[in-house]
Amino acid sequence: MSKSIKLLLVLLPKYVGLLLVLLLLLMSSLRCASTNLITGEEETHYPLIDTRFKVHKYKDNIQWLIFPKNNKRTEYCSVHFVWEDIQPIYRPTGDGEYHWQYKVNKNKKNW
Repeated sequence: MSKSIKLLLVLLPKYVGLLLVLLLLLMSSLRCASTNLITGEEETHYPLIDTRFKVHKYKDNIQWLIFPKNNKRTEYCSVHFVWEDIQPIYRPTGDGEYHWQYKVNKNKKNW
């Protein structure tokens, strides 16, 4: 092998590692929050875990809302990018106590 190829094989992993570190620093400095284009403010999205243990994120904090009796609520999910129907269910935990769980389905009127 020639000297230049040996030198390339020695230096290449170092430069690839350096590029990866720089890329990681660049990506960590970027903010991934959605921003309102009109006001320039960052929007907050609240997480919700459904009965199938999938994570959804909505603009409203669903866990703090009061639902009318057995009614569902339709919200836009910023994880799946679709409108979803959220239905609260009051279930026993197994130790004699009850807690709210949320059943989430894709809204039928999505395009």
